[in-house]
Amino acid sequence: MDIILASASPRRKELLDQIGVSFKVIPSKVDENFDMLKGTIESKVEELAYIKAKEVAQKVNKGLILGADTIVVIDEEILGKPLNDEDAFNMLSRLSGREHKVITGIALIDVDNNRHRVTHESTKVIFDTLTKERIIEYIKTGEPNGKAGAYAIQGRAAVFVKKIEGCYFNVVGLPISKVNSILKEFGIDVL
Repeated sequence: MDIILASASPRRKELLDQIGVSFKVIPSKVDENFDMLKGTIESKVEELAYIKAKEVAQKVNKGLILGADTIVVIDEEILGKPLNDEDAFNMLSRLSGREHKVITGIALIDVDNNRHRVTHESTKVIFDTLTKERIIEYIKTGEPNGKAGAYAIQGRAAVFVKKIEGCYFNVVGLPISKVNSILKEFGIDVL
């Protein structure tokens, strides 16, 4: 069965490649606006992942559509992708020396029989204390651009991470173990 990733994220592509999943990419064009969604933070990120997968599912005749959305949450507030360097600075300043959650919503839609599964994964991340200068130097690398919470754990921001509790791959952008479990439910064994 064809697997279609409804995301242009290079990290998600790398993670699926890493576990040997054969897939195509058709990026979703859905606006990542949480303000219009209702419910808990977890239900919002699940719904957004489903909306992304559904939008792509309507463009194809068959296959499994994998949608995902990753957010960073601190003080019950969603930190999305920074709008600019100032926004990135503010996000990283808030994360400095504190614990936050990274939540990824996952949706899998089987276009052939309209079956779907939606869930999420949550990981706790604790940052070291960051100086203003260190944050500015990190922002200059350009790495915060397009990253939820303005950082990439698989990049230079790895030095900011004091501790994680949960799935590392979730923080990168796709909880591989959970995706594998869902794919098994749909009859696909990646090994």
